[in-house]
Amino acid sequence: MNKKLSLSPHSPIIVGVSGGADSLCLLGTLNEAGYPLIVAHFDHQLRPESAEDAKFVERIAEQYKLPFISQSDDVAAYAKSEKQSIEEAARNLRYRFLFAQARKHKAQAVAVGHTADDQVETVLMHFLRGAGLSGLKGIQPHIILPLFDPEIPLVRPILDFWQKDTVAYCAAHDLTPHEDPSNATDDYFRNRLRHNLIPELENYNPRFRETLQRSSQALSGDHALITELTHSAWQEILVEESPDYISFILSSFAKLSIPLIRNLIRHAVGRLRSGAIDISFSTLERAAKFIASPQSAQQIDLVSGLLLFKEQDALYLTDDPSNLPLNAFPQMERGETRKVSIEGFEEEHLNLQGAELDEKVMIKPFGFGGDSWVLTGKSTSSFPKLKNADPFQVTLDADALGENLLLRSRRAGDKFQPLGMDGKSMKLKDFFINAKLPRRARDQYPLLCVDDEIIWIPGYRPAHRVRVTETTQRVVSFILRKR
Repeated sequence: MNKKLSLSPHSPIIVGVSGGADSLCLLGTLNEAGYPLIVAHFDHQLRPESAEDAKFVERIAEQYKLPFISQSDDVAAYAKSEKQSIEEAARNLRYRFLFAQARKHKAQAVAVGHTADDQVETVLMHFLRGAGLSGLKGIQPHIILPLFDPEIPLVRPILDFWQKDTVAYCAAHDLTPHEDPSNATDDYFRNRLRHNLIPELENYNPRFRETLQRSSQALSGDHALITELTHSAWQEILVEESPDYISFILSSFAKLSIPLIRNLIRHAVGRLRSGAIDISFSTLERAAKFIASPQSAQQIDLVSGLLLFKEQDALYLTDDPSNLPLNAFPQMERGETRKVSIEGFEEEHLNLQGAELDEKVMIKPFGFGGDSWVLTGKSTSSFPKLKNADPFQVTLDADALGENLLLRSRRAGDKFQPLGMDGKSMKLKDFFINAKLPRRARDQYPLLCVDDEIIWIPGYRPAHRVRVTETTQRVVSFILRKR
C-alpha cells in the first residue's frame, strides 16, 4: 500500500467498493492497517443484475463489521440528459455520491481501488488522444477534485499494485470477487486497450506495462515543476474567477511561452470542469494560437461547452458570454433616461485631474447603474487643459449645449456626429462597432444628449458640434467615474 498518503488512523475513510478484486483488495488492506472505514457502493443500473452487486458488498461489509452505505442511479439516463459518455456520467455520479458521504460522515478521504494496470491504460489512452505532459503523468495517488469537494482528497492506496496482485490477495483471503461482465466486452475504449492493444505491445516489449508505469512516474516529477511555474504565472494574469467564468489580462500572455500558455489553459479548464474531461494537446495548441494572434476571431469553441472569449484587454473562459461581468463598462437600466441639470450647482473647490484649477468650480454628483458610476459636471469660465488622456473626461462648449441635457441609453435609429468628422453623422451602431465596444455592453451604455442629439459617448468621443473652439466663452467639463 502507498505509504505517502499520510492517512490518519483516527478519522474515517470512505472506501468505494464495487465488488471486484481491486476494490476488495483495497478494503482488505486498509482494514488490516487499522483505519476506520465506511464501505460505500454505487449502483450504476447499467445491468439488470447490478442490484446483486450491492447486496454482495453489503455482506462483505458485515463480514468486516464495517458500516455500509449505498446509492443507485440511472447512469444511462443521466448520460443522455447531460450529453456525456457512459463512462463520464458513471464517474461523475459515483464520485458525487462518494464525496457527499465523505462530507456527511466527516471523512478524511475517499479511497478507490485504482491499480498500476489502470495507470498504464490511462497513460496509453491519453497518449493516443494526443495529451500533453499532464495526461502522460497518469493518475495520482492523492488529488483534490474541486468539482466534487474542495477539501477532501481522493486517494488511491493500491496504485502500485498490479491486478494480478489484487486477484492473489482475494484468493489468499477467501474472497470471491463479483466482476462486472462489461469489463470483458470491447464496447468501451479502455477495454479495447486492455484486451487488444496492450497484449500486442507486449509482443514488442514483454515488460511494456512496467516500462510505461516508470515513465509516468518520471513524468509526474516533471509535471510538478511545470505546475509550480503555471501557478506563479496564474497569479500574474488572473483577474477574476467565478463558477461561470475565469477572466485574464489578455496582454499579459504576450510575455509567456506557448507551452506555458497551454498549461494555463489546461489549468483554467480544470477549474471550471474539474476532473470531468480530458483536453487534447491539439485543443490546447489551438487555444494558445488564438490567444497569441491579434488578428484572430473574437471567440472560439474550446472543449466541453467552454469557449475562449476576447474583449478589449480581457480574455474569458466561459460557457456563456451572457454570464460575463459588465462592471468594466458604465451601464444604465435598459431604456432609462436621467435629466442632467447645470443650473444652480453647489459651489465646491475641486482640482481637476489634467487641469490646473485653483478657482471655485461648480460640481454636482449624478449617480446611475446602482450608484456604481457617477457623472460629475463642472461649469467654469476658465478653460482647463483640453488635451486629456482620460477618455471618461470631456470639456464642451457650454453655450452650444442648450438646456435639456439628458443621460440615456441608446434608441433605435440613433446617429452621432463624432469629433473629427466635420459634422458628418454616422449610425451609432457603426460607431460602436468601429470603437470595438463589446456588443453585450451597447444597449445599456450611457449617452450624454441634448434632447435627442448625442453630444458625448463617455470613454470615446464628444460630438463635433459642441467642441471647444477659439470663440468659446464658457465650458462645461464632465467626468464619469466608477465609484
